[in-house]
Amino acid sequence: MRGCFEHAYQLLTNYFAEVRLVDPDLVFNIQTTSCKDKRFTRCFWCFGPPKKTNKLLKPVVVIDKTFLKGKYHKTLLATIAIDPNNHIFLLAFSVIDSETIESWTYFQEMFGSNFYGYDTRFVIISDRNSRIIIVIPKAFPFAIHTFCAFYISNNIKITLESTSIIFRMAVEAFTNINFDKYMNTIRNTDPVGL
Repeated sequence: MRGCFEHAYQLLTNYFAEVRLVDPDLVFNIQTTSCKDKRFTRCFWCFGPPKKTNKLLKPVVVIDKTFLKGKYHKTLLATIAIDPNNHIFLLAFSVIDSETIESWTYFQEMFGSNFYGYDTRFVIISDRNSRIIIVIPKAFPFAIHTFCAFYISNNIKITLESTSIIFRMAVEAFTNINFDKYMNTIRNTDPVGL
């Protein structure tokens, strides 16, 4: 969208209505502060027939965020999965005011109602964000929540560089015995680090 940010946010409903003409299965939800001033607070959208798409994807979902530049400094939340050809498949997006437990709950509930049932078993990978850690067990009680090795590896590089190589070996271990061996090495080197 072109023009000023205020005008762009006012056009979101029209934009999604136009997209729905091409993709009738588009799901979107826009929330504003009140009927009177209609100040944008957050929105959610996903393309295609979500319930059908879900059945084709591997049962592993990655959730992440990025910060938007510009006048309003919003946050973009995104969820991706891997398709049968091992390509990244973008599932759902949300633009939120700020990263709070309430906004993460909104995103997870909207995502869950369109892609996964309450009792579906799948894996969610995220960074170690405390808000996500709180929300996921409530939104997806049957999901397995794990942390991204890339984020953990970067944190290790910052705190204790010598353990980053051993951590990488643990991440790539093919057996529980090798994994435990590498993790014990890290615990003996830096017991506080893990």
